[in-house]
Amino acid sequence: MKIAVIGTGTMGKLHLETWSKMNNVSIVGILGRKKDAVDQLSETYKCSSFTDFDELLNTDVDVIDICLPTYLHKEYLAKAAQKGKHIICEKPLALDQVECKEVLEICQKCNVQLFVGHTLRFFPEYKQAHDQITRGLIGQPGVVRLSRGGPYPQGRNSWYHDEDKSGGILLDLGIHDFDWVRWTFGEVERVFAKQVHRKWQDGNAIAYALVTLRMQSGTIVHLELSWAKKEFESSYEIAGSKGMIVYNHQDSKPIKLNLVNAGAKNKVDVAVPETIAAKTPLQLQLEHFMNCLENDEQPLVSAEDAMKAVEIAVAAVESIRSGQPVSLLTKKEVY
Repeated sequence: MKIAVIGTGTMGKLHLETWSKMNNVSIVGILGRKKDAVDQLSETYKCSSFTDFDELLNTDVDVIDICLPTYLHKEYLAKAAQKGKHIICEKPLALDQVECKEVLEICQKCNVQLFVGHTLRFFPEYKQAHDQITRGLIGQPGVVRLSRGGPYPQGRNSWYHDEDKSGGILLDLGIHDFDWVRWTFGEVERVFAKQVHRKWQDGNAIAYALVTLRMQSGTIVHLELSWAKKEFESSYEIAGSKGMIVYNHQDSKPIKLNLVNAGAKNKVDVAVPETIAAKTPLQLQLEHFMNCLENDEQPLVSAEDAMKAVEIAVAAVESIRSGQPVSLLTKKEVY
């Protein structure tokens, strides 16, 4: 399978590194805005470099892997689909449900496969929790507490700070848990959210949000999201009528060393979780996508699932703006 990666930021580089470890996959091209950066990566991965998307689409490539800022997804997805290329797209699929529907319709019309990178379903800790819950091992789920956080992500031209481009902490970070919650507990009935923005004395931005989801099953989910951490953190507590499941990402890091070098930058563009597994969740996900393409199988996470996760995030944003819960059953504010 011939793959081309679009984007040379944190996720683009992670995808390139992951593809290079996989059998039966050939990286044939890398697209980016800065020629020097693209040329350097193309030399590392022994493939062609591009700064023009149309030129890349006219080459012999099977799959376009889009690792671009969210506000660019629809434009590049549409062009790739119209050229008959299968597509892998980083989460979130788009900025709102309207864009999601348009993207899905384009892919269906062009008869191309669309896979969206909701990697949380491939994290062993979250997959095991999902399996135990759906098998009824903790009984009827009652209250769920989820937490996810890291430093405020950095991006070209600070695009994460512009919520019209990134969707902010709810769409960019919360989308992971929104998808997992719906996959595990079923449909969301109602959303209520609060959010805080501020800056430290050094001028660096932080963001924090609390989201409460009422599921149609009656389960209550509390989700804490933070872009005010020094490093990536995630955890969950899931209480049911027969037991509880607890997980903290920090527990798998028994030794911590924090060094501050005044003469060097101690920031990364985007904080991502570390893993000690032989295969990262990203590799498991990309291998799954390739298997679906090669064997014409349905993916674990569909494009429709990705659209539903966006719908939940958008409802949370609407709740913050109105100060009221938002019902996903009626798609209207609940007063």
